[in-house]
Amino acid sequence: GKDSLAMANEVVESENLFKESMGGMSGAAREWSDKLRDTLGLNAYTLRKNAGTMNVMLQSMGIGEQKAYDMSIALTELSEDMASFYNLNPQDMYAKLQSGMTGQSMPLKQIGILIDDHTLKQYAAAAGIKNTTGELSQQEKVLARYAAIMAQTTASQGDLARTIDSPANQLRVLSNTVDQAK
Repeated sequence: GKDSLAMANEVVESENLFKESMGGMSGAAREWSDKLRDTLGLNAYTLRKNAGTMNVMLQSMGIGEQKAYDMSIALTELSEDMASFYNLNPQDMYAKLQSGMTGQSMPLKQIGILIDDHTLKQYAAAAGIKNTTGELSQQEKVLARYAAIMAQTTASQGDLARTIDSPANQLRVLSNTVDQAK
């Protein structure tokens, strides 16, 4: 009962964060989270909270509204795929991605993803963000980090859907179902 009440309170607060941070795109993001709930057994409330938080962070780093929305949805989904791929807790994986997007390289480096300055310049040039001469702006660094993360995680992208029937992922689905019921 106590856990259910605490989770219900958190859902109310996170839904407000989601609605305000997503603005006019909240309907599309809600459809996305509900689809992942229905197809992969994920907790739609957690997905919306993570996407909303990432969206606020990206916009505060100078990323435009549509691009921040697209990136926050992709990174939130990627955190679930990477959690499945590495058999880690999804919130821990989300935290690693969130840290990486702010420039903290160690959490991602621990799982083989590099976002150091040299790597960022390479990905910035490859993605057409900026040539390799000169310093990258804050916004360019964020876009280069995103490009680097997405390029270095191709093996894990889609892993949850590919391995949904594995025992570990079935336990994740069960846990998410119980959390949503709370």
